[in-house]
Amino acid sequence: MEERNKKIKNASPKEYNGIKFKSVVEVMVYKTLLSAGFEPLYEQRKFVIWEGFNPTVQFYNRDKRTRTLKLDDKKLIDITYTPDFTFEYHKTLIIIEAKGFENDVFPIKKKMFRKYLEHSQQNTIFFEVYTKKQLLQAIEIIKKL
Repeated sequence: MEERNKKIKNASPKEYNGIKFKSVVEVMVYKTLLSAGFEPLYEQRKFVIWEGFNPTVQFYNRDKRTRTLKLDDKKLIDITYTPDFTFEYHKTLIIIEAKGFENDVFPIKKKMFRKYLEHSQQNTIFFEVYTKKQLLQAIEIIKKL
């Protein structure tokens, strides 16, 4: 069972082109990428940035109901990251994260994802954009590839 960060702080979900975006910023990014000639995929690639495992070390936590110690031997699930937009351009994977407000988990996942990318065999460029001006700058960088 995967847990997702469903709610974006101060975001207004919006549908465009049959796609349900989580924010107006994401719609702006999508439209701008389309008009620049790219074919962005929205939340289509999921990366496992930390592999879960079945624990072998005995680990005791407080049981929330009884408040006594209880053996926690459940499998620890994968930590995944799904970027907002991905597409290939000149044999390079382009990843664009459209940000309005960061949730509390994003800074940690971003660090983990950066490490993941360092060990990835794929040529990749990652952009974290907050404004249309930044997105247009990213598009200039991409088109120079």
